[in-house]
Amino acid sequence: MTASLHERDFYGWVQQQCAALREHNSGQLDWDGLQEELEALGRQEYRELVSRLAVLLGHLLKWQFQPERRSHSWFLSIREQRRAIARLLAQNSSLRARAADAVSDGFEAGVDLVLRETDLSLRVLPACSAWSLDQALDPGMLCDTRGDWSDLNP
Repeated sequence: MTASLHERDFYGWVQQQCAALREHNSGQLDWDGLQEELEALGRQEYRELVSRLAVLLGHLLKWQFQPERRSHSWFLSIREQRRAIARLLAQNSSLRARAADAVSDGFEAGVDLVLRETDLSLRVLPACSAWSLDQALDPGMLCDTRGDWSDLNP
């Protein structure tokens, strides 16, 4: 069986599909391939949300459980992830419908981040996130990112 253009030359296939869309030529559209790629794009946005939540939740856990080791780097990471997640949600508001799943998935990866980067034991960490998406994104929650690091470390 001969491989389709979609399988042989993805870029060429995309160019062909874009041309067919521009020309409103539905007969040239690869409906199955387009559906597959659009679904993959949606999954990619969800994966980005989960990935950013993993970093945010992991750093919030470190911030909570190791106050003596708080650093400028952790502060900036929390600040950066909060802003990036807020932008992602502003551009993809329907991702909010999966907020609970994303927090749960991100929390598991965040715990792994904590275990890799600290000497904390799995036994001291919570089994699930104590924070909702909105709480984790709140710039005043736990690590106040509304100001500057110097505001937290006089």
